[in-house]
Amino acid sequence: MGQLYPWKTSIPLDRQSSRPLYLQIVDALIREIVSGRLASEYKMPGTRNLASLLEVNRKTMAIAYDELTAQGWLKTIPAKGTFVSDSLPKLHPVAPQNAPPSAHLPETARFTIRSSISPFRTAPKSLLRITDGSPDVRLAPTEELYRWCRQVAKSASSLRYQDEQGDPYLREILAQYLRQTRGLVCQPEQLLITRGSQMGIFLAFKALLQSGDTVIVGEVSYPEANRVIELCGGVRQEVPVDEQGLSTDAIEAICQRQSVRALYITSHHHYPTTVTLSIDRRVKLLALAQQYGFAIVEDDYDYDFHYASSPLLPLASLDTQGCVIYLGSFTKCIAPAIRVGYLAAPTNFIQTITPYRRLIDRQGDPVMERALARWIEAGDLQRHVKKSLRIYRERRNFLSQYLHERLGHALSFQEPEGGMATWVRCAPTVDTLALAQYTAKRGVSLEGVEHWQNHQGIRLGFASLTSDELAQGMDIVTEGFNQLLTKK
Repeated sequence: MGQLYPWKTSIPLDRQSSRPLYLQIVDALIREIVSGRLASEYKMPGTRNLASLLEVNRKTMAIAYDELTAQGWLKTIPAKGTFVSDSLPKLHPVAPQNAPPSAHLPETARFTIRSSISPFRTAPKSLLRITDGSPDVRLAPTEELYRWCRQVAKSASSLRYQDEQGDPYLREILAQYLRQTRGLVCQPEQLLITRGSQMGIFLAFKALLQSGDTVIVGEVSYPEANRVIELCGGVRQEVPVDEQGLSTDAIEAICQRQSVRALYITSHHHYPTTVTLSIDRRVKLLALAQQYGFAIVEDDYDYDFHYASSPLLPLASLDTQGCVIYLGSFTKCIAPAIRVGYLAAPTNFIQTITPYRRLIDRQGDPVMERALARWIEAGDLQRHVKKSLRIYRERRNFLSQYLHERLGHALSFQEPEGGMATWVRCAPTVDTLALAQYTAKRGVSLEGVEHWQNHQGIRLGFASLTSDELAQGMDIVTEGFNQLLTKK
């Protein structure tokens, strides 16, 4: 019987692999047993016989049998031989497949998958990416930051489990920094350190929402925040966005006819249009939140980058009634790979969401958090932001001039007062998805276009590219515009 079993095809061996031959044999025999093809109490061939069939040393086979016996897959009965264990559950044999030598995960799950989240679209592999607004990672102060990391990591205590609310020293330094730069007066215990602002958005809405709760957002808004709201059971109500930001009249009208649980806003540079919420609308929005009892989730993702006058203070800095949950991040001012953000809110809200944060991720990165605190305390963050601000302003100006001179016939835009991207509205005859497909074929990706197709809008990120790179990318974009306009 053992001689008839297709041992050579069932136990394919890769003699170039770094995995020892005996373990490859173990892996293969376990697969055969789990599949049911080697049934309970099946008598295995002797080690000499199987070693000969597989063309391996008998000692190798003996070690493999010993390992399988130790693990409980095989059992040895003196004077009778080696058998597949009879303590394993009976399995229905599965037909052999052309599987690779090592175990692998199937393409399709056997169980039912329930999810309301559609797959995320990944950017095409292109020579040049025009993002929807990302920093230039080449400017990131990695040497200074990781020098601090090395110093912090010398202490064994920094490598142990830490406070799930975030490094206490970073929260202390951050509270001072927010007070100095944003006029936001908060205590360290009113801060939760997150893995970027996206985690903060998720934690905030996870704690706020129950199924069917109404959340107000702009008619154009941050797509990933919209996804989180839907995932947490919220029902989005959209309001218009104009040159002064979200329409507070429309917000008030919704509040008058139904209960509102929360409002999501990017008040400093509205995403995607980059407009700043006006002073009068800020005051009215806070008054509406107080009157109707809804939470304002303020995502201040790029506060540090403002090129005209001094930036307006966040809503959170004006809030005296505990209506605002304030989100910020270091990913925009340093680099996306530095996954450190923060959430500032009334103390009881922080206490509520901290257990959620622990369930998602036991803690953040204590070494990086402490290093960031030292880096900020030394004044390096402010110096880095000042340097980046000068460079990004030059790139914004270059893109504005390019758009005026080369694409004035195809789009309209207002030069942004801050941020990392310019919001453009394309001519009605331009198919923005077709434009993105055209540029992608020529090595330039326009990211996020699918989100704004119905609004004829594109966010052209300028911060991550030099002037030469911007010119190279925008030349392809211009070709695409001209091709599409000519066809009409």
